[in-house]
Amino acid sequence: MDDNKTLEQLLKVKDKISFFKDLSNEDIKFLIKDIIFKKFGNNEIIFSQGENKDEYIYYIMKGFVNINLRDQFGIRKNVATVHHGSVIGEMKPILDEGRTAGCVAGNAGAIVIGFTIEHYKDGSNSDAYAKFYRNMSYILAQKIKETNKRVK
Repeated sequence: MDDNKTLEQLLKVKDKISFFKDLSNEDIKFLIKDIIFKKFGNNEIIFSQGENKDEYIYYIMKGFVNINLRDQFGIRKNVATVHHGSVIGEMKPILDEGRTAGCVAGNAGAIVIGFTIEHYKDGSNSDAYAKFYRNMSYILAQKIKETNKRVK
């Protein structure tokens, strides 16, 4: 699928992606630097913990994904399962370090759209960046809240 078709697919589901709340299609087109569409097989790795090769944020269009963490002995433990409509990988572009967890397709035919965000340039569409990062802050705060509930 070429980039324009993939972007059009993303714009069709943008209202389901909380990162894009209050953003117009033009804002999203401005913010997105790169976009991919990928179908995974069962247990196929989407990205690995510690990986530092890309800055994609992924939206799960179909299927589900298992999130795993590797302990100090290298043993992986599944810590969560997220389903279609969820976003994964958002920590990488914020922290600018290796992935904090690994993600593996939980079923054959899992489909994700991955996108990267253009780095901010002074004075260029600052309103779109402000909305996007406000939304990202909210999403991360919600994830921390959910994690705290599971830990208790």
